[in-house]
Amino acid sequence: MKTLRASRLFRALPLLLLVLATGCEFEAPLSPRPEAPLDERLLGRWVAPEGWAKVTRYDAENYILVYNGTVFRAWHSRVAGQDFLTLRNLEGAAPRHHFLHCRRVSDRRIDVSFVREELVPRHERDPEALRRAVAAGWGQPDLLGQAVPFTRLD
Repeated sequence: MKTLRASRLFRALPLLLLVLATGCEFEAPLSPRPEAPLDERLLGRWVAPEGWAKVTRYDAENYILVYNGTVFRAWHSRVAGQDFLTLRNLEGAAPRHHFLHCRRVSDRRIDVSFVREELVPRHERDPEALRRAVAAGWGQPDLLGQAVPFTRLD
């Protein structure tokens, strides 16, 4: 029994390290409001090597995203000609946000990268300052974490 628990913990450790290393939480959103309508192609159940996600419609511009059991509100933000998702954690007392860049590989696969704090100040409270930092960092290797492939289940 201990071996099974240790094995599960060992397999979960890369996910924890990936989130801690690449999934920086920001104090403000990348955009305070959605900047594009909901993309129906993102709806559904997705699986990645270290976890799962379920994306459902909240309204015409917002998603509810459950990632490994944590609930987020998500919406599209457009910066430097690129589409990002702003995720707001709905489970904490203080609002915390993640910024994702999604690249569609096929109808059944997307690669997701978190914006990292190396070029974007995590304690910045002004969305416009965050947007400028993301725009200035676009194309630099320290802006985005390692891409994680998600495959559609349904």
